[in-house]
Amino acid sequence: MKKLSDKGFKKLVQKNIDKVDFVKTILYDDSAISGFIVKFSDEFLMIEETYDFSLSGIKIVPYDRVKSIRHNKVDEISKKIYLEENLIKFNHKIIDKTSLNDFESLFKSIKKQDFHCIVESKKKKRDVFSIGEILEVNDKSVTIQNYSATGKIYKKPDVISFKNIELINFNDNYSKTFRKYLK
Repeated sequence: MKKLSDKGFKKLVQKNIDKVDFVKTILYDDSAISGFIVKFSDEFLMIEETYDFSLSGIKIVPYDRVKSIRHNKVDEISKKIYLEENLIKFNHKIIDKTSLNDFESLFKSIKKQDFHCIVESKKKKRDVFSIGEILEVNDKSVTIQNYSATGKIYKKPDVISFKNIELINFNDNYSKTFRKYLK
């Protein structure tokens, strides 16, 4: 596999964006994200994630988590279904307003658009799931006002170091819906 920072990889990603290819992004932990790559930078991929033939939100993946990107005949069939069902409706305003320069600008742009987000991270080899409003962003971390699966807002917010972040979701059905029912 080519190094992710090389010219060939960026050319492949741009081709996937230009052709609106349905892809499967495989991560180093062997998990995968299916959907459409809509934007990229030297640091991140922005994927319009899909689930059960619907667009289910934006996932931001740091490059160092990406093992490979697959686009094969199976993915072509998925794209054909999305096209024929008229399901590919990207919100270009959100895509354009989301900065992929670095973590700090990314979280500031999500906050400015007034989205809650989901951040998956690792802390001392333990998986951490944080969901909520972005309270503060600095050059090393983001502070999320986390809430529980019962909609209860935790008193102490989560401070997440950028170096521990594995995935970021926003404009997804889960966080948009849960936000309405917070206690």
